[in-house]
Amino acid sequence: MIHTMTAKQHRGRAGQAAAGEETLPVWLAVLIAACCQASGDGGSHDVLWSCVEGRATYTNFGRKAETIEPLGVNLSMGETLAVFWTPGDTTYTMEVYSQAELCA
Repeated sequence: MIHTMTAKQHRGRAGQAAAGEETLPVWLAVLIAACCQASGDGGSHDVLWSCVEGRATYTNFGRKAETIEPLGVNLSMGETLAVFWTPGDTTYTMEVYSQAELCA
């Protein structure tokens, strides 16, 4: 199941679930609450996270490179950022994939 969400959509929903929805993991609620922004070429927009197999993902579908703040991750056109939390770790794990790597 794939869920997409921004901070505005899920503000205050950590640990809560509507009928038929899964409970939002705390690490993901914190990531959403960080109100991540994709910025580049003079503009910015909210990051729309998709939750796929325990990872929050965002793909830069724009035509220019973007920086995801406050994470400080640079994404070229077509690259995907995957963020996840491994139990026992003290920070998020972040991986960047190109479109070719995702199709392989």
